[in-house]
Formats: sequence, C-alpha cells, structure tokens
Amino acid sequence: MQTGAFRALNGHFAAHVVAVTIDAVQSGILLERTGLTAGDAFSELGDLLQDGLSSGQGAVEPPAAAVRSSKGRISAPS
Repeated sequence: MQTGAFRALNGHFAAHVVAVTIDAVQSGILLERTGLTAGDAFSELGDLLQDGLSSGQGAVEPPAAAVRSSKGRISAPS
C-alpha cells in the first residue's frame, strides 16, 4: 500500500470474503452453481483478488482482441 500498488480497503472484510469463497468451493456449492472446477474457481478467486486489490497503477489491460471462453475466462487469441 505504501508504494501505491494496492488500494486501501478493509482487510478483515477481504479475508472473510476469501474464507467464505474457499468454504463454498470445498463444500461443492460454488462449483455446482457456477459449473467451474475447483481449480478454475480458485484461479478466478485469485484474479478477482488481484484485480480488486490493485490500485490500477501500472495495471495491464486485457488485449483488445481478447476471447472469452464458455466459462467466462478471458484469454488472448491463439
């Protein structure tokens, strides 16, 4: 936060969101409702955290020709 890479937010809230999400993945509830695998769900959680905590300074935008898969993942075209 001191270098500006992360924005200020309530750390306790962020930690609880992560804990609840991990519980939902491990119980299978989140996987059933989203159709994601556990690996995909944890990858999405990591992306969400990184994007949500980032201050936006020096952030890399997805390529203009990005492709969204059937599971909602964004990737560069092959």
